[in-house]
Amino acid sequence: MTVQKDNIYEFGFGRSDDVSKNTNLLDEAVFSFLYGGLFRVLKSLSLSSILDLEIVFRLYVNFFKGLSFYDIQYFTQSPERTLWRRLKYLEENGVIRKSKNQKDKRTIRFLLSKNSYETLSNSIPKEDLAITISKIAMSYADKLWMFNVRDPNKVRKTLLNLARSSVSLNESNYLCQFAFGLSYYYGGNFDLSLNHSYNSIKLNKKFAHGRRLFGSSLYQIGDKKRATKEMEKALELYEDTYGQWRTFFELWRFSFLDEDGNNAKKYAEKLVKLQPEYPQSYIGYLTTFEKGSNIKSMKAKLMELIPNFSPAMIRNFHSWIREDQADKIINSLRKHIT
Repeated sequence: MTVQKDNIYEFGFGRSDDVSKNTNLLDEAVFSFLYGGLFRVLKSLSLSSILDLEIVFRLYVNFFKGLSFYDIQYFTQSPERTLWRRLKYLEENGVIRKSKNQKDKRTIRFLLSKNSYETLSNSIPKEDLAITISKIAMSYADKLWMFNVRDPNKVRKTLLNLARSSVSLNESNYLCQFAFGLSYYYGGNFDLSLNHSYNSIKLNKKFAHGRRLFGSSLYQIGDKKRATKEMEKALELYEDTYGQWRTFFELWRFSFLDEDGNNAKKYAEKLVKLQPEYPQSYIGYLTTFEKGSNIKSMKAKLMELIPNFSPAMIRNFHSWIREDQADKIINSLRKHIT
């Protein structure tokens, strides 16, 4: 399944959020690198492959120079910077060291030095690191949303820890506040989610994600009328299809749970039209429509996207849905999926 991301995740370690919409995400190696206490993953590398060495070099130069991750091409494409010179560069700056007692004298094995963590972590601007960590936290939240993790509880815990770290480093950034609010929302603490999502839109009034989270939190604590207004504001702010789809999903959920059948059907059809490759589109459709010519094809598509799907999975992955709300969705899904 192709998962589309919006450009909130498109951020390097640099000092600017100004990244082209065509820029690729930081790859999983970088996510793992940061999440592992910054260097747990590197400590496990034997530095035996060019790929490992490239990761080390790119990250170190990036941290040391404070450049955007996407501007780092200069350091990797310049022909004079050979692999050996890169290794020497890292060695001179105390990040790696030559391994002793090597049996094979034809090769030189490098290991991370004892001071590598301190050297690298001290070279990262804390505000930039906070924003990067907040975006990594958001990527964990997206994994929960897309049903593609084995242990949702572990992911929720990781999400909370990362978001807490980002706020402790940069409390006045709207993305850090949003990530913290998102972590509480996924954990079912809607009061704190409301607080931090409000902080995020106070810091950036045009931040559609924060507005959507604020609206969702309002609905969960029972302020339904204001929740719908906030969703409509978020919808006006979004320019991308993915953000609109996420907002329409919440509007569908509000309508379905409030037994507003006409609006629920209207939003369910929008979900399938906007994002035909996402399982939630078909969950919304099958939950809303009891019968119709499209039911069979919608069910088949859902099973294609999540082969072992069962209605009860809603409780684990969509943990922000209260128990009574989950039961209502599950009972409607069971009319089509047993």
